[in-house]
Amino acid sequence: MSLLVAVTSFVVASPFHLAPQGTPQEAAARPAQLSVAEQSSLRDKLSKYLADDSAHELASGEQRKKTGRAREKSKQTFDTEWDKFDKKVKLLASPADLRAIFENCFLVKPPSFSLGQLRKETIKEEGLDYSFYLPKAYKVDKALRTVLVLPGVADTAGKWTKAVDHWTATWDQSAAAADTIFHFPHVPEGVELDLIPDYNREGAEEEDRRRNKIVLGTFGEVLRGFHVDRSRVFLDLGRGTCGFGLRFMSMFPDRFAGAVLRKPVAVDDLRLGGLFGIPLLLLRTPDNAQVVDALKAKLDAAIPELTTVIDATDAYPHKASTPAIEEWLGKQRRNLVPTKVVIEPNHDMYNDAYWAKIDTADSLLTSPADKKPRLEVQADRAGNRITVKAVGVERFTLYLNDDLVDLDKEFTVVINDKAQVEKRTRTFRELREGVKNRFDGEFLFPARFTTVVPK
Repeated sequence: MSLLVAVTSFVVASPFHLAPQGTPQEAAARPAQLSVAEQSSLRDKLSKYLADDSAHELASGEQRKKTGRAREKSKQTFDTEWDKFDKKVKLLASPADLRAIFENCFLVKPPSFSLGQLRKETIKEEGLDYSFYLPKAYKVDKALRTVLVLPGVADTAGKWTKAVDHWTATWDQSAAAADTIFHFPHVPEGVELDLIPDYNREGAEEEDRRRNKIVLGTFGEVLRGFHVDRSRVFLDLGRGTCGFGLRFMSMFPDRFAGAVLRKPVAVDDLRLGGLFGIPLLLLRTPDNAQVVDALKAKLDAAIPELTTVIDATDAYPHKASTPAIEEWLGKQRRNLVPTKVVIEPNHDMYNDAYWAKIDTADSLLTSPADKKPRLEVQADRAGNRITVKAVGVERFTLYLNDDLVDLDKEFTVVINDKAQVEKRTRTFRELREGVKNRFDGEFLFPARFTTVVPK
């Protein structure tokens, strides 16, 4: 089980809750068919069912009987409503309706504390601290843009900047503070984020897992407790975290709408293709111009037209650049169903992105440079065809919906120039399990296709 699945598993268990790639070419021609009122009615019943289902999964002993009855009742209510509208629309074949129905489908409780200030919390069982900020305008019925901030080191000695100090030096009193959730993992002293692990060294794997948990484990608390807009989650990377952030996003690319690099560094040992689809904003100064320009050239070669550079006019962490950063953030939004997906792993365990997943592949440690695992998939809905280019991959899975191909018909999958005709059936169970496992109301794929790469 990957770390991301592990993190989202405990999140799901809670009862609460620019697009250079473009959208699939047929999506704009397939408008929603239900009325707003009908979509809202289904969404309310779905949210109740998902909440009761999660409560039952958490319950034990005699409590499971009570939660089981509640879950069955809300499931029946939802099923009745679904069946009524499904006869009218064929809901699983209508991505626009599904997006509206599953929007904001995870219920959350109102906060019991004052808003508009930075708060510190601790996950005692993990020994991890974090801080977060909810704007005064936060409401439980409206998902908000969220920025996951890694403050970075305070100086060359490597001491981590305190969240409150970085907040004061960057986002405090900004326009974004009025409508954005901010999350600050607290990196323990002695942990170095930008270090690329040497997996031949004993203990390196555990250290890397710890680094990821510092970020994902604490951010899971914010995802579970508050109404985060999954399509507008950003990374804000400070000094000593930019290399880590690029590697981190390459492992979990479909979680982010973009990233800001306040102190970019060279990443010569990092495969960059896995960042395909993620817009990046680099801050340049006279002191780091050479590094930034070289990094941008590498990024442009791997992920064309996704990297923007702005010239900072003040000292790090560049609070004067906040308005420009805010403007850039406002233009970005994650597209979970891009027509093209590239998976270029930087770790053997983390190898899924958007609607594609590598199930079995050669090891990165033992593969030659030109034979390391890589998967590229391209959907052509007009031709009802998916083209796959695979290197070092034995088995893979594609999650499918009617944005990508017309599932009422047979579709063609071309794998390394070898074509095969397929047909898949949509199921609500597949759709629901994907949403629950990802804890993401936009992960809407009612069918899947798994195959072995032909020799």
